[in-house]
Amino acid sequence: MAHPILLEDWTSYDNRKISEEKDKSKFSCSEHWEVEYLAEKLRKYYPLKTRQGIMQSITHCCSKISAPHQRERFIECVIRRFVSE
Repeated sequence: MAHPILLEDWTSYDNRKISEEKDKSKFSCSEHWEVEYLAEKLRKYYPLKTRQGIMQSITHCCSKISAPHQRERFIECVIRRFVSE
């Protein structure tokens, strides 16, 4: 079952990816705006996690999963990291 974050509205993210002629299903760790977008989404579901903790989990998954990062798989990695902490 997909995490609720994956069921949220990603329209603004998708539209920006499309306007930049990039694959909207892939998450780019090198794009600052994408990292910030994901961090904000995660804060809604994990309000007790610090910004530093969220960013560390994102960074961990950036190095763990080879690029290109499939969005769903990447987010699941970050969430698993939260659960294992």
